[in-house]
Amino acid sequence: MDSVYYSRCTSPIGEILIASTEKGLCRLDLVRNERDFVRSLSKEFDATVVRDDGRFLEMREMLDTYFAGKPIEFEVSFDLRGTDFQRRVWSEIHKIGYGRTKSYEDIAKAIGRPKAVRAVGNAVGSNPVSLMIPCHRVIRKDGTLGGFGLGLPVKKWLLKLEKVAPFPKSKDS
Repeated sequence: MDSVYYSRCTSPIGEILIASTEKGLCRLDLVRNERDFVRSLSKEFDATVVRDDGRFLEMREMLDTYFAGKPIEFEVSFDLRGTDFQRRVWSEIHKIGYGRTKSYEDIAKAIGRPKAVRAVGNAVGSNPVSLMIPCHRVIRKDGTLGGFGLGLPVKKWLLKLEKVAPFPKSKDS
């Protein structure tokens, strides 16, 4: 049976759980329930889940740099489970540079599916490695924030950290 390794680290947005396989990073989430996190990894990857804080030292350094407000691009290997469409969306999001944003429509056009804006939104929402694949940098074409799996206050905070603010008011932000 394969193994998935994970660690826990602190950040200004809360405790973060990160996980990887031998192939690469597979999950990053704010701590809600560590036991559920481990259980879901075990099921999704059909693997033994092992806590290994030493494995994530470089990842922690990258996160510390990012949270210190210094521009950084997360160049890491990934092991992401998703449909071909989701992986195309995630790949396009990964190209959005620090301090920049793109709209859901921009992403749809870039992957050759200009009418699939809603589907892009769903793929953005299912991103298993927020921050590393910076889905917080995807906003609506009118400049409002849209949704975010870690919550709109966290999305707004991350974009302000990257000096991408202010935003027009919207009913949901």
